[in-house]
Amino acid sequence: MSPTVTEKEKQLSPNNPATPELSANGGSLPNELGELRKILVQSDEVSEVLPDALKKRAEKDDQLAEATLPLVEENIRQSVQRNPRILAEAIFPIIGPAIRKAIAEALAQMVQSLNQTLERSLSPQGLRWRLEAMQTGKPFAEVVILHSLLYRVEQVFLIHKETGILLQHVSLKSAETQDGEMVSAMLTAIQDFVHDSFKASEDATLDYLKVRDLSVWIENSPDAILAAVIRGNAPLNLREIFLEAIERIQFEQEKDFQRFAGDTTVFEDTKPVLQECLQMQLDEKTEPKSKVLTPFNILAGALGILILVGGFFFIRDYWRWSNYLERLRGEPGIVITDAERGFFKHEIAGLRDNLAVNPETLLNEYGFDSNDFRQNWKPFQDANPKFVLIRAEKFLDPPPNVKFSFENGVLTADGAVSAEWFAEAKKLALALAGVNEFRIGFAGLRNEIESKKIVFNCGTTDFAGDQEKVVSELTNDFEFLSEVARWSQKNFRVEIVGHADASGTDAVNAQISQARADKILAEFFAKSEKLKQNNQNFKAVGVGTSGTASECAVRFRVFLE
Repeated sequence: MSPTVTEKEKQLSPNNPATPELSANGGSLPNELGELRKILVQSDEVSEVLPDALKKRAEKDDQLAEATLPLVEENIRQSVQRNPRILAEAIFPIIGPAIRKAIAEALAQMVQSLNQTLERSLSPQGLRWRLEAMQTGKPFAEVVILHSLLYRVEQVFLIHKETGILLQHVSLKSAETQDGEMVSAMLTAIQDFVHDSFKASEDATLDYLKVRDLSVWIENSPDAILAAVIRGNAPLNLREIFLEAIERIQFEQEKDFQRFAGDTTVFEDTKPVLQECLQMQLDEKTEPKSKVLTPFNILAGALGILILVGGFFFIRDYWRWSNYLERLRGEPGIVITDAERGFFKHEIAGLRDNLAVNPETLLNEYGFDSNDFRQNWKPFQDANPKFVLIRAEKFLDPPPNVKFSFENGVLTADGAVSAEWFAEAKKLALALAGVNEFRIGFAGLRNEIESKKIVFNCGTTDFAGDQEKVVSELTNDFEFLSEVARWSQKNFRVEIVGHADASGTDAVNAQISQARADKILAEFFAKSEKLKQNNQNFKAVGVGTSGTASECAVRFRVFLE
């Protein structure tokens, strides 16, 4: 039994007259076969025919452009949002000339021409150039530029922007050239320094350097730096030549920049482009020397003399003013808080100790008059040691032979003083500016005690004459010494040393000198209960006949611990 033939198979049978035939271009295939053919067509085959198909469609009408325009615009928008630098670098070669011609060339050249026009307009040469401008129909600024601008581009460097490697270097034969690698490294270092020091943006670049009569003009592209060394005064439109050169190099060597790994030989073709930047402009002719006594020269000479005279007086006055201020700042007791130098009257304000020098007495030394200054000084007390000692002498009223010393905030009185005076002086001393502590110096008190002696009749322990007064003075001195030691939290020790002359034997002299010392110690304890309470600080010593002290007396030695 034969299989059943479905209605669909009958329709697709070749013998069925209803079955459509395949046309030459396949346009009459059923939908099923058309879908099958789409599946069987591979991407490689599409890539072979797609360019020609797009080209033919574009030549036929604008429907393809209109269909793809939204897609292209969206791609550009997303590219700019993701990384605007890519698009900026892509349009760099064409956007540069447009900006230069629209803004830089017109505005910068106009400013430069105007400046030079003003400089030349009053000279006889400027009048001749104005006449030439009227005869030729050229703008006066253009005539000025043609006659006055002299410059020469001596060297041109092409530097890799990312690594700082020198790619190419050209120079004039007559120019004094430097080591290209060193110049390249220095320019790169300067650009990095400016960028890092002044927190510049990533796109900020260094455009100009000047050293005396040499200028370095710098132009940048995405991958290279062009630096031109110029001697003289070059017009700003020279930058157009440099910009065109760097744009041309960037465009022609784009792939070389992308693959650059340190080999600079691939940039040999840029040398002719760089050599075109070696521009030079000279004077057309030498101007004849004008007469010396022209109205312009006379006016210029008079103006120059006025400037010199005015400059002389200005510098002299400024020098005197500076020296006067320096002198005041060096004087103790004077503090300058404000100083303003005027044309006709100067002003100074500050603080002044009444013991300091009067600033007005110094004016004549520097050629000033009191009418030249307006001074305002507020009183204060300076802690200068010199002033502290003067005030201590005046306010503390020390006893005779008492000397003051001042160091690190401590005022010290050296000499024999009474306990009453010290107690009163201590209150007043702490009120003096700069004084934090008031002390009695042991050195003066010790010297005062050790300079005294008690004399005996030789061979005896009897006083020679009236020695009671000396004993009383020494008693007071030792009492005050104990008080000072207590205030200063120091220990003292006193040796009462008895001496004898050489009239007796050594044994007799030792005995009598000891007896004399013991007698004086007993006198002190009898006269002062305070000394008796501090008996451990006193010691009687007999030395007999002793060298330079061979005398019938008792002396004293004070030790501080």
